[in-house]
Amino acid sequence: MDLGIQGKVALVTGGSHGIGRSVAEELGRNGCKVVVVARGQERLDETVAAIRQEGGEAIAFSGDLTKFDSFPAMVAAAEAAYGLPDIAIYTPVAPPSGSFDEYEDADFDQAFSYIVKGFAHFVRAVAPGMKAKQWGRIVTIGSGHGRLPARRTTLGFDYVLANTVRPAGLGLSRTVADQLAPFGITVNTVPPGFVDTGAAYEEFFQTCAEAVGQTLEQFMQDLINRIPMKRFGRPEEVASLCAYLCSRNASYITGQYMLVDGGRMEVYY
Repeated sequence: MDLGIQGKVALVTGGSHGIGRSVAEELGRNGCKVVVVARGQERLDETVAAIRQEGGEAIAFSGDLTKFDSFPAMVAAAEAAYGLPDIAIYTPVAPPSGSFDEYEDADFDQAFSYIVKGFAHFVRAVAPGMKAKQWGRIVTIGSGHGRLPARRTTLGFDYVLANTVRPAGLGLSRTVADQLAPFGITVNTVPPGFVDTGAAYEEFFQTCAEAVGQTLEQFMQDLINRIPMKRFGRPEEVASLCAYLCSRNASYITGQYMLVDGGRMEVYY
């Protein structure tokens, strides 16, 4: 399928690993000029090399999403290399799991800053150029807990920070979608379910398993048993939806929340 985005400039945060990398590579395959943003230079270079190896165009920008001044800087880097971004993918720093008693006010402030304020700064950085072009695509890699809280009784672990700030992030995205729609800019959220993203994914669930007194293998099998498709997702399955939402034909889809979770949320909540 021709997505109609050949030559578009795509800015992808968290683009050096996991879902973010898969999105960056998929956009590269579809002819976008990709600006890959992450902190680690080695992984950034690997991702850019992978995109170029498949015939795409890409550059790396080393930026810390926890620092708000990174957002205008990454847009400036994109403009210098290719032009202002037409497509912008926001992959926020996810909060850790844990119960209410484990966290102080500062932890809630930090999680809110990453999920909500970070996205606000991201939109402020990319939207002016999109408005000028009367065309743009913004996609957030969200969380299923933006609408339905993670509960120990159904997931086996506590996730108080995500349960608190993810709905706020979704509310901001939905509001921004309304306000940017008249400019031809769409804003959508793609919440993945359990997607196997490698070592970081395993580390997260190791912590969860220890919190409930299980081995990692026991914990992971319990999770699989809760997924109707009986497997974890793959990053490219999320990336393909993100790429479509950035396409020419997705111009009438905005303000949406599209789960990629193997059917889990509809069944277990």
